[in-house]
Amino acid sequence: MKSTLDTHDRLDLSIPLRSLNHVHPLLFFLTFFSIFLYHTRHEIPIYQRKFHKRKIFLYLHIITGTSDLFRYRFNEFLYGPFDALPDALGVLSSLIWAFTSLELVKTLRRGDPRTTRPPYQAGAILRPLVSLTSYLFGLPALHRLSISALDSFIYARLAIFFFCHTPYIRSYSRSKIYAISIPLSAALAIHESRVPGASILYLLAVSYVTRLNEWVTYESRSLRCKDPSRTVSPYWKSMISVFIEMGFFEIEELKEVSKARELENVVVDQYVPKLSLDMVG
Repeated sequence: MKSTLDTHDRLDLSIPLRSLNHVHPLLFFLTFFSIFLYHTRHEIPIYQRKFHKRKIFLYLHIITGTSDLFRYRFNEFLYGPFDALPDALGVLSSLIWAFTSLELVKTLRRGDPRTTRPPYQAGAILRPLVSLTSYLFGLPALHRLSISALDSFIYARLAIFFFCHTPYIRSYSRSKIYAISIPLSAALAIHESRVPGASILYLLAVSYVTRLNEWVTYESRSLRCKDPSRTVSPYWKSMISVFIEMGFFEIEELKEVSKARELENVVVDQYVPKLSLDMVG
C-alpha cells in the first residue's frame, strides 16, 4: 500500500511539472502577438513608405518568418519540447525569408547602417544554410537554432522598448539604441537555441560580413576610378557586381552603383540618424 501511495504522489507531482512545458510557448504567443500588433500599427506604415517599391519583399519576409515561427511554437505548445525537423516547405520558406531579408537590408538606414546591416545580412546567409543542413542530415538541434534565430525580432523590440523608456542609457539617441539592440538580440536568440558555440559563430560571421561590406565598397570605388595602372579581369568585376547585387556594400555606395531611389525618400523615422536624413535630403 505504501508503494502505491508513493507512486500516486509522484504522478500528482509530475502533473504541474508537465504543465510547465506549455508555459514557454504560451508566454511566447502572448509576447509575440502583443509586439506584432504594436509593430503592425506603428512600424509597418513607415516600412511601406520606405519600401514602397519593394512591398512584395516586405510582405513575403513577414509571412515566411511568422509562419515558420508560428508552426514550430504551436507544435511546441501542443506537444511540449520535441525534436522536430524542417520539411521541404520549411527549407523553401527559409530561402525566401533570406532573399527578402537581403533585398530589404540593401537600403536599411536605421541605427548605424555600418553596424546594423551586417547582423541582418549574416542572419540571412546563415539561417537557410542551417535549415538545409538540418533537413538533409536530420539534425533537430539545427532546426531549433533556425527557429530560435527568428526570436530576435521579439528580443530586439523588447530591448528597444526597455532602453527607450528607462534611464539606463538615456543619453543615447534612439538610432543608437536600435544599433545596439539588433546584434545583441540576435546573439541572445541564437544562444537560447542551446546549440554550443552558435552565438559565437554568428558574431564572427557578423564581423566578417562587416569587413566584406568595407572591402566590396573599396573595390567598387577603385573600379569606378579606372586607374590605368591597374589591370582588372572581367571575372573580378563580375564577382564585385554579384556582391553589390546581393547588397554587400556600405550604404553610402548604393547611390553610386545602383539606380534604386529608396535613399532619396526622406522618411520620418525616429530610428534613422539625422546624418542619414541629411545625406539624402
